[in-house]
Amino acid sequence: MRKVILSMQMTLDGFATGPNDSMDWLPAFQDQEAWRDIHEAMWTELRNADTLLLGRVTYQIWEKYWPAAATNPASTPSDIKFSRYADETQKIVFSRTLDSVDWKNTRLIKADIPQEIAKLKRQPGKNMVVAGGPGIAQTFTRLGLIDEYGITVHPVILGKGKPLFKDLSERINLRLVDTRRFSSGAFHLRYETVTKEA
Repeated sequence: MRKVILSMQMTLDGFATGPNDSMDWLPAFQDQEAWRDIHEAMWTELRNADTLLLGRVTYQIWEKYWPAAATNPASTPSDIKFSRYADETQKIVFSRTLDSVDWKNTRLIKADIPQEIAKLKRQPGKNMVVAGGPGIAQTFTRLGLIDEYGITVHPVILGKGKPLFKDLSERINLRLVDTRRFSSGAFHLRYETVTKEA
């Protein structure tokens, strides 16, 4: 059965974005070589996935940025690679406020999220990656829909911002599957959810 994998960046103190949704703490804004290292590691998860699960905010940002990045002279090779991947990969947007989605290979779902994910997991295909901001990460985590967590923890403490996880009604137990250290001092941690039957 297909898995739902959360792929996110996080500060040491648990924030997915800084104040005003800032992302300037990521190596992409400071050290392109260090970011290339991290970006390439993300392909481990993406190679095994054929569907991106997005919330409204991320979809609207990505739709404006990524299709154009493939031909932008300022784009890095890793940006171009991801631009092509994002353009060609199936994208499912979960939103109750959007009326339509125009980016190719994109489908809008307004219905019950757990029911839709259950249907998608039964369909043939590769894994599905939850990407973007903390909103969709929190929703999917709270609903118990994440099978694996791929979190890159960066060596920075912000003290404020939007946390990756919050407002959980139950504890979620995890099992460590893999770790990787980067030259920036960041660590990629991959955990699988421990089911109640395990």
